[in-house]
Amino acid sequence: MRVKIFFLLDVLATSIFAVYTFFMRGEEAAILTGVSVFVALFPICLWLAEALVLHFAKSTLANTDIKVNNKAALNKIVEVDTVAMPMNRFLTNGEYFITDLFPDGISQNELLSYAASVEQYSEHTFGRLIYKTALGRGLKVYNVTAAQEIPCCGAEALLEKKPIRIGNPQWVQNQGVKISNILLTKIDQLAVHGKTPLIFSLGLMARGIVALKDEVNSASKSFIQILKNYKLEPVLLTAANSRTAKNFAKEMKIDTVRTDLSPDDKAREVQILRAKKLNVAMIGNEIHDLPAMFTADVSLILKGSETATITEDSDIKPDFEIPTLHKFFTLREVALYAADLIKWNRRIAYLAMILLTPPAMMMTLENSPVPFSPSMAVAGVTLAALLIFFNSLRMRKNRN
Repeated sequence: MRVKIFFLLDVLATSIFAVYTFFMRGEEAAILTGVSVFVALFPICLWLAEALVLHFAKSTLANTDIKVNNKAALNKIVEVDTVAMPMNRFLTNGEYFITDLFPDGISQNELLSYAASVEQYSEHTFGRLIYKTALGRGLKVYNVTAAQEIPCCGAEALLEKKPIRIGNPQWVQNQGVKISNILLTKIDQLAVHGKTPLIFSLGLMARGIVALKDEVNSASKSFIQILKNYKLEPVLLTAANSRTAKNFAKEMKIDTVRTDLSPDDKAREVQILRAKKLNVAMIGNEIHDLPAMFTADVSLILKGSETATITEDSDIKPDFEIPTLHKFFTLREVALYAADLIKWNRRIAYLAMILLTPPAMMMTLENSPVPFSPSMAVAGVTLAALLIFFNSLRMRKNRN
């Protein structure tokens, strides 16, 4: 935008001074004056001031295994004050295991067998774990129909024309399923201990809980702490129930938590944060994170995640791909250094315009106090461009 404005001003100034000189001094003088003014004000150095730095910054980041899909986002990331992120398989290790089975009116084996039947076609981590655990125990998996997975909620199917479900307690309850007080109490107890309770229902009656747990990623704790040291506010956006997520957030020392969120809900939460005049970076690692990522000011994904492979051939990609959480800080440091270089480059560009434009405009006078010509304007712009180029080369220094 800055370059476009200066180009329009350049064209306008060139036209005015060329026409004025034409009537005052003739065609030849008008051409020389017009060319001189056009070259002196031409925003090539202003364009190079940013373009060269961002080019070298992208190359520098590639050496640290950070992929830049949108160079312009390097300007935005320095303004970020809020970092939104999911919970499962992001701040945790992603290695879930079943900790508890609480049946109600059926046996433990029946609970796991029915749950596996619902999840047998699931692609979600929870579903695959439940299904494989049931197979490992040699339990029967029933044939079901109309099976479907509801992102961030659970899975459902028909067993002998009777609906069976397993998933987030709130979602299951919203389907008209009755959950006994005993199970509701168990859900709270499990959540307090950082476990994820999944309710299984047969028909319109809850018949048990499958509880899972995932260990906190030690690297994520230091990531959150460093975010706070940089005065960046972490925000947790998760599909997990309120009790589980808030206990997890307390352990991680995250103050802002939004729970029971679908992918679209996460995107709305990011929009709300931006509406509060916050500059939001969203870091994700799953397909379900995409809506929120593309709603944020800056979007990042962890390399090796399923999101990364899906977006490889996409026309719309996240701004950055980072191999680890802590590479976020490397990215930001490089972006801050780039912003500083761009600032100095622009000063060089503006200085060149200030020094070259007045003598170029004075060529409208028959006896200009400062001798000037188009070649001198070209030489001045070239010198400024070289200074900007060499200053931009400083970006190539290793900034790990």
